[in-house]
Amino acid sequence: MTQENIEISGATYTLHTQYQQEESLRLEFNRMTHSFWDFDFENYYQSGYWDDSCILYSLFDGAKIVSHATVSLFDAEVLGESKTLLQIGTVMTDESYQKKGLGRFLMERIQDDFKEKSDGMFLFANETVLDYYPKFGLVPAPEFIAVKQLDTPMISQKLSNRKLNLDIVEDLHLFEGLIERNVTNSAVSCKSKGLSLFYTYAYPEMGFKDSIYFIEALECAVVVELENSTLRIVELFSTSKVKLQEVIAALQDFTFDRVSLGFTPLQDGFDFEPWQDDDLHLFVSPNLRQAFEEHKLIIPFLSHT
Repeated sequence: MTQENIEISGATYTLHTQYQQEESLRLEFNRMTHSFWDFDFENYYQSGYWDDSCILYSLFDGAKIVSHATVSLFDAEVLGESKTLLQIGTVMTDESYQKKGLGRFLMERIQDDFKEKSDGMFLFANETVLDYYPKFGLVPAPEFIAVKQLDTPMISQKLSNRKLNLDIVEDLHLFEGLIERNVTNSAVSCKSKGLSLFYTYAYPEMGFKDSIYFIEALECAVVVELENSTLRIVELFSTSKVKLQEVIAALQDFTFDRVSLGFTPLQDGFDFEPWQDDDLHLFVSPNLRQAFEEHKLIIPFLSHT
């Protein structure tokens, strides 16, 4: 945790960073987060999986939090190159403190703090702030989702799977080990054990805790969701590269005729469709834009903040 007095537009604030272990500050952060996004991070903290790669940057006016941004750091691979990527998320400023330069201060401070420690930055913006983030040098980038239409029954030998119950210690440890030893099957990987378990363990009501299947023959855990006749493989964690055709075949317990992926596959055999959500417009540092445009990439779904 660090603490620093900051003057912005003639007013003095306290900048707190990486303070999640300080209960009074964390609960105030949770209060603000809940008022903005209708959830908070207390379950994440209590789960024990909130690690040093998730860094809070908050401005306080006395005991009240007034502006915030969260930094998430990733050991990443982009088209086979190892990188350290930084994502900014959970951006918010109290209504009474808006248009005072607090959000700008946090953005510029984060960029300055990590300019020598990261190889690129990205974030997701909603429709209301599309003209805001270019002020900090970030540029919009397209995303593409990989899909496969299954026009004929699959002929691959069906492998067995079993649903993991993360409330059982053995299953949780199995899954955690696969996350730790994961060999990426994606053209863009953003490795974060904490964030993976945020989505799959800490928040059952908004995550994928009930959607994880283990394919023992492939030493692979798959996070899936079924919508109508489309099976989305949100993410997979395996100790070696796997053939996606075998993963799909192992999930034939589900009824589906189309597959989509929450990551960019390394393997051929998929079509790519533009991916856009009104609340998820991707902005990246300029050095990353060309890769997304030319190679039809997507930020893995379990790496969003």
